[in-house]
Amino acid sequence: MSQTSFWPLRCGAVLLTAQLVLACGGGEPKPPPPTDLTPPTTRATPAGGDFTTAVVVTLACDDGGGSGCAATYYTLDGSTPGTGSTQYREPITLGSTTTVRFYSVDAAGNAEAPGTATFTLVGAADTEPPSTVANPASGAFSSPRSVALTCDDGAGSGCAATHYTQDGSVPTQASPRYTAPLSIAMSTTLRFFSVDRVGNVEAVRQARYVVDTEAPQVAATPRGGTFTGTRAVTLACDDGEGSGCAAIHYTNNGAIPSLDSSVYEEPLMLTATTRVRFIAVDWVGNVSEVVSELYTRETSGEDRVAPTTTATPAGGVYWSAQSVVLGCTDDAEGSGCAGTYYTVDGSVPTTSSIRYTGPITVASSSTLRFFSMDIAGNVEPVKSEQYSMDTVPPVTTATPVGGVYQDAVTVTLVCNDGGSGCAATHYTLDGFAPVSSALLYERPITITRNTMLRFASTDAAGNVEQAKQESYVLPDLDRTASEQIQAVRNATNGPVKLIINGARITTIKEAVGNPENDAAGFFLQAERTGPAVFVSVDPATLSPVPRVGDRVRVTVNAKSLVNGQTRASLSGFNVLSSGHSVSELLQDVSDVDVTIGGTQPEYESEYISITGTIGAPGFSAAGLGHLQAPLTTVGVPAGSVAAVALRLRVVEPLRDSLALTSGCSLTVTSPLWMFMSGTQMTPTIQPSVWTASQATVHSCPAPRVINAWATTRNTVMVRFGRPLDAASLVANGSQFSIPGLSVTQAQLQSRTEVALTTSNQTPRQQYTVTVVTTVRDARGVALDPSATQTSFPGYVQTARLRLSEVAPAVPQNRDLVELVVLASGSVQGATLTDGNTVLATLPDVQVSMGDIIVIHLNPDRVTLGGDAPASETTSRTEYPRSQYTANHDTAWDFQGGTTGIFPGNRVLRIRDTFGTTQDALAVIETNNTFPNYPTMLQSLQAEGQWWPADCAGVPCDYPDAWDVSVDWTQAFGSPGLATSLGRNGQGGTDSASDWSVSMSSFGYVNPLP
Repeated sequence: MSQTSFWPLRCGAVLLTAQLVLACGGGEPKPPPPTDLTPPTTRATPAGGDFTTAVVVTLACDDGGGSGCAATYYTLDGSTPGTGSTQYREPITLGSTTTVRFYSVDAAGNAEAPGTATFTLVGAADTEPPSTVANPASGAFSSPRSVALTCDDGAGSGCAATHYTQDGSVPTQASPRYTAPLSIAMSTTLRFFSVDRVGNVEAVRQARYVVDTEAPQVAATPRGGTFTGTRAVTLACDDGEGSGCAAIHYTNNGAIPSLDSSVYEEPLMLTATTRVRFIAVDWVGNVSEVVSELYTRETSGEDRVAPTTTATPAGGVYWSAQSVVLGCTDDAEGSGCAGTYYTVDGSVPTTSSIRYTGPITVASSSTLRFFSMDIAGNVEPVKSEQYSMDTVPPVTTATPVGGVYQDAVTVTLVCNDGGSGCAATHYTLDGFAPVSSALLYERPITITRNTMLRFASTDAAGNVEQAKQESYVLPDLDRTASEQIQAVRNATNGPVKLIINGARITTIKEAVGNPENDAAGFFLQAERTGPAVFVSVDPATLSPVPRVGDRVRVTVNAKSLVNGQTRASLSGFNVLSSGHSVSELLQDVSDVDVTIGGTQPEYESEYISITGTIGAPGFSAAGLGHLQAPLTTVGVPAGSVAAVALRLRVVEPLRDSLALTSGCSLTVTSPLWMFMSGTQMTPTIQPSVWTASQATVHSCPAPRVINAWATTRNTVMVRFGRPLDAASLVANGSQFSIPGLSVTQAQLQSRTEVALTTSNQTPRQQYTVTVVTTVRDARGVALDPSATQTSFPGYVQTARLRLSEVAPAVPQNRDLVELVVLASGSVQGATLTDGNTVLATLPDVQVSMGDIIVIHLNPDRVTLGGDAPASETTSRTEYPRSQYTANHDTAWDFQGGTTGIFPGNRVLRIRDTFGTTQDALAVIETNNTFPNYPTMLQSLQAEGQWWPADCAGVPCDYPDAWDVSVDWTQAFGSPGLATSLGRNGQGGTDSASDWSVSMSSFGYVNPLP
C-alpha cells in the first residue's frame, strides 16, 4: 500500500481511537463550568445622533465576570437581529441615515435584549460634488488680475471648503484654502476644487492666466540684401511665453505700418527693389517696434534657366488607378515656378492646357505630357510619362506535374504574363498558402519526399495569381539517405562499398594544420536529426567542385575512425542538384548536453548551432593551427561533469580577427567536430569555427588592464585582457599616466599589448600606470572603469640563461635542473616550464656571466641537513654545502615548486620575466608516441629554439619527431644523481647533438663528451 493511500486510514484510526477514549471516559475528568445566568451588555459608539459626514460605529460587548462574550449580531435595516444576522467583526461605516439594532450572546448562551441606535446623516441624500468656477476664466491679459473662486453645491449639503494651487501641481485637501480673491500678477496655472459638507469632492479644475506685458518679436527671412529674379520673403512672429502672436502687419511702399496695414498671410514675392516694413501684435494688444528690411534686385544675373518638373509615381505598369503628383523646382538662384500645365490625351500641352493644381488621377492607360514655366518666363521642354493599367494576373505552370515517382523530382515553375510581365513566383512545400513571405522561386526545386507544392506568381503591376498546387508522391529519399549514412557509420573500419544517395552537403572544410587530424573535406546530412558523416577529400580534386547545398550521390569505398571521428573515403561523386537550403537541417543544441553518447557522440558531424560563453582561462593550443577554450552553455553549464569535455575550437587567426577572449558570448554554426586521442577515455566535443561566418559574437567583457612590466629603461609594456582597437590609441601616450615618469608615446605592439615610451626609470622603484577609459577593444567597448591601473617595478637588466644539465630521475621527484648565465642581469620572474606547467619561478637575484644556477624541484625543507630552507638570494654560499648537503657552493641554489620531471616526451623551457623563451630542450623516450608532443615540438621549432626548423619541409611528426629530439631514456636507468642529461660542453646549436647522458656535474661547467 502506498504512503498516500495509507494516510487517510491512519488518520481515521487515530480519530476512531480518540472517539472511543471519549466515549469510554478516557482521560482526566473536566470540572463543571461555573454557573453564568447573566447576559452580556453591548454598547454602540457613538450612541447615535445627527451627522453631516459618514460615521464609523463600533459595537463593544461586556460580560462582566461571566463566561465571556461569544458573539455580537446586528442589522442595518431596522429588523430584529438574530443568530442568522450579520456577526460583528469590525467597525461599521454608515454613509446614509441608518437604524442599527444589535445584541450579544455570552459563552454560556445568555442573550441580551436587542439594543437600538439611530444615526441620521444631515444631507444624506447629497451624493453630488459641488461645482467651482473662476472669475475671470482662463485668458491672456496685459496686466495683473484678481481671480475669485465661487463654489455652488446646489440643493446639496452646502460647500465646506475650496482648495487651490498656483504652481500647476494637483491640489489636495491639504493645499491652501480659498478665503479671498487671488491676485494673479504673472502667468499662472490655477488648479482648484471644492468639497461639500458630506464629503463629496469635486474633480480638480484649472484655469490658465497669461499676464503678457512684453511685445512680440518679428523678423524676416531672408534678411534684406541683393537678389536676382524673384525673392520670397517670409515674416515670422515670436511671443515667447506671452499670449501669442495675433497678426503681422506690413507695408511694401515705404509707409510706416500700423494695425490698419495689410495682414501678412503668405510669403511676399518680390520682383523689384522693395523696402518691407512690418510690425507684430499679440493677443493682449502689445505691439512690436517697426522692423525694416531693404531688398535690392540686381539685373546683371537674371534667371535664364527653365524649371524642372517630375511626375511621382513615374510612368509604368500598374494594376490600379494612380494619383500622380507633378512637382516643379527652379534653380536656387532662379525666379521660382510660375505654373505647370499638362494633358492626358497625348497632345502637346501649352499654357492654354489644364493648369496643375493638385494630384492627377490616372485610371486607365494614358500618356501624361507636361511642362512648367518660371516667373522669369523660362519654359522647360515638354516631358512625357506613359501609364499602363494591367488588371490580369499571370499564369504559372509546374513541370513535371504532380504524380507518383520513384526517385527525386526536379520541378520547374514557369510564369507567363501578357501584360506588365512576371515579377516573382513564391512557393511552399508544406501545404501552406504561397504568400509574399513564402519561398521565392529562383531555381528548380528538388523534391525528395511526399510533398504538396503550392505556388503563385505576381506581375510587375502587382496582380497576384490565385494559388495553384501539385502533389508529388514518392519514397522518403531523405530517410533513405539517412539510413545509408548510418550504414557507413556502422561499418567495420576498412574497405567498404556503400552508396549514399540524396544527402546534402552542409559545410565544406579546408585543410588547416595537421593534414590528417584536420583534413579537408565536406559533411553529408539528409535530415535535421542526423545522422551525418565527414567525407575526407580535397574538394578541389572533385568534378564538379562540391558546394554547400549540393544534393549528391557518393560511393564510399572506405570507412575509418580518425581521433574517434567517423570518416568516409570516396570512389564516386555525382551532383544530383544544387542550391538547396541547409538551414532546415540546422539543430540548435544550446540547451542540450552535446557530450552525451560516449565514444560515439550523438551529434558528431551534424549541422548544429550552439550558443555559449568562453570560459577561463581562455584559449590554448589545440593542434597545429588551432586554438581551443572552455565553452559553457545552458545544456553544459560551468562546473558540470560534462563541462570538461566541451571546448570551442577555432582556426588560430580567427581568435584575433573575432576578438575572442574568456567571457565572450557567441553562437557557432557548423558541423560538430570531435577529438579523442588513444589515451582518452571520453572524447572532447569541439564546436568549431573554420571561417569567420561560422561565428556570431554577441558580447564580450569590457577590456581590463592586466599587468605592466618594463622591458628597457625607457619602455613599459601594458597588457590588456582584450584585443584593442588601434584607432582608439593616441600616439602621444596622453591616455597613460605614470606618476614620477613622463609618457611620450604609445604604440600597439600586439593584439593585447601597448608599448609606452617613458623618461628614465629608477631600477626596482614601484610605479603605477593609469589608463583612461577612451581606450577601446576591437569591438568598440570602452575600458572597464574599475580596472584601469596596475603597478610595475622600474627596469632591471635581465640575465640571459641557458639550460645545461637535467637530472630527471631523483627519488621523490627531487629532480635538478642546471642553468648557466650567458649575460649578467637579474633573474627575477624567469620561469622553468615543462610544456604548460611552471616548474620553478626564479627570485630577484643579480647574477653574473659564467655563474651557474641549480634549480631544486620538490625540495625537502623538513629534513635537516638536506635541502636549504629557501633559495639563495645574497650569495652562492648563503646556505653552504657544509650545512645543507643538497646545495652547491659553486652555484646559486634556487628552489622550485612541488612538481618534478616525469618520463616521456617533453619540452623544457627557460623563459625570462617577459615570457620570452631563452633556451629549450626537446626530449623523447624510445618509441613513445605521446600525441601532443609533435605539436609541442613544432611550436618550439617555430620559435627558432630547436633545429631543424621542420622535417623535410613539413611539420615534424612521428617517427621524424624522435629523430630530431634528444632521447633521454638512459637518464632514467639509474635513479639518483649518478647520471644526468647534460649539454656537451658549451654546445649551442639548439639541436639534439648538443646533449648526451653521462655522469652528472651539477655546480660545475659541463665537460666535453
